[in-house]
This record gives sequence, structure tokens and C-alpha cells, in this order.
Amino acid sequence: MIAGVYRLCAKSGTSFVGFSRNVNGTLKRLKFELALNACSYKPLQKLWNEQGPLEAELLEELDPEGMDDIVLDAHLRARVMAWQKDLGENARLVQSEVET
Repeated sequence: MIAGVYRLCAKSGTSFVGFSRNVNGTLKRLKFELALNACSYKPLQKLWNEQGPLEAELLEELDPEGMDDIVLDAHLRARVMAWQKDLGENARLVQSEVET
């Protein structure tokens, strides 16, 4: 499993960034939900419906070795916020994964 920060990009340049302890599994689940029009995060579903399939990209991998779940989540949250800032105004957060 790969822990890290990922991005889903539309042709328009709009993107959503998120994090996961299992990026490949999360992306697979999101693509499945989006294809079925069943994604719980409505802004992401709307973008998919309007612009078609989104391109997925691993932005950063984090090695979780030696970290407990709380520390890993804190690092992932910090990195996803940094990536959103770096990517600018066209990058939104996958809200369901960064709620506090």
C-alpha cells in the first residue's frame, strides 16, 4: 500500500487533491463511484459528469514506517494542505478526507 497525496485532474485544469493511507485503493474506489454516479462528494461527481473521466496522479508518497495512525494522518493532512496551496486556486480538497 502506498500512503500519500494524490490529485484528480480535469481537462479544464480544475483538480481535486486528497490523501490516503492507501492511495491506489482510494483512487480505484473513487473512479468506481464516479463511473456509477454514486460519489458522495458532489463537487467531484459534478466535475466528472461535466468533463468525463479525470486523470489521477500521485503527487507525493509518504513512508508510514514507524508512524502510528495519528502521526501518519497528521503528516498526510499537512502535506495535502501544502499541495493545495502550491497548486493554486484550481485545486480543491477532496473534502470528505480532510474534515476535522
